[in-house]
Amino acid sequence: MQTANIPTPTFSIVSSWFNVEKMKFDWRGALENWLAFLRGTGEIVIAVNTSEDDSAKLIREWVANFKMDNPTNFTKIEIVDIEIPYTDPAFDGKGKAAATEKATERFVILLDCDERLVPGSRESWLRLAIELETSKYEVFLIPVIDLIEDDKKYKSIGAKWYIHKNLPYITRGVVKWAYREDGTIDKTKSDTCEAINKDTGQLINSANIIMMELPDWMKVAQMESGEVPFVYHLGF
Repeated sequence: MQTANIPTPTFSIVSSWFNVEKMKFDWRGALENWLAFLRGTGEIVIAVNTSEDDSAKLIREWVANFKMDNPTNFTKIEIVDIEIPYTDPAFDGKGKAAATEKATERFVILLDCDERLVPGSRESWLRLAIELETSKYEVFLIPVIDLIEDDKKYKSIGAKWYIHKNLPYITRGVVKWAYREDGTIDKTKSDTCEAINKDTGQLINSANIIMMELPDWMKVAQMESGEVPFVYHLGF
C-alpha cells in the first residue's frame, strides 16, 4: 500500500503494565490481539514496572514461547524494566512515557492492557497513518467503545490520543496546566497520560477523526463502515 510515494506506515504498539497476574489482567489476550493486528510487522513495546508477581518474567517467558512457536512472525516484542514508585501521582503517564521512548517505528499506537484492536481494521489504520503523516497534526484522537458486562453492551463512546507520529519531543505525561503551585496534580485536568511536548509540557497538535458531538448511533455507524478505526475498552 503506497500513496504519493509515501511508504507503508509501520506501527509501534506501546503499553505499560504491572502486577498482571495479581490484578487478573488478560495480558495474554492483549498480546495475541495486538500481534494479530500487526501481522508480523512493526513492534510491541511494554514497560513493566516492579511487580509483586514476577510480571516481567512471566511476560518474557510468554514472548519466548510465542517466538518458538511462530518463527515466521517477525513482530519485535520488547519488554522494558522500569521502577516507578506506586505513590508517584504521575505513575501511569511515566510508565507510558518509558515505553514510548523505546518505540522505533514511524507511528506509535498507545494501548492499555484492557484495550483491543480489530485485526481486520488494519487497512483503515494504515490509511489514517498516511493522512496523519501528510497533515499538520501530530496526533489523532481515535474513538474508543467502553464495553460493560460483556462484549455486546457498551457504556459510552469516547476518544483518546491513540496514534501519533514517532517524534523525539512527543511523550506521555501531565499537561503543564494541571500542576498546582505546590507541585501536586489536579486530576480533574489531567489523567497524567496526555500526549505532550516533553520540553514544554503543552499538548501536541491534535485532531479528532470523528465529531464527538454526534449521537452514539451515528458514531457507531461510522465505525461499522470500516472506514473509521476504533478501539475496544474491555470495561467489564
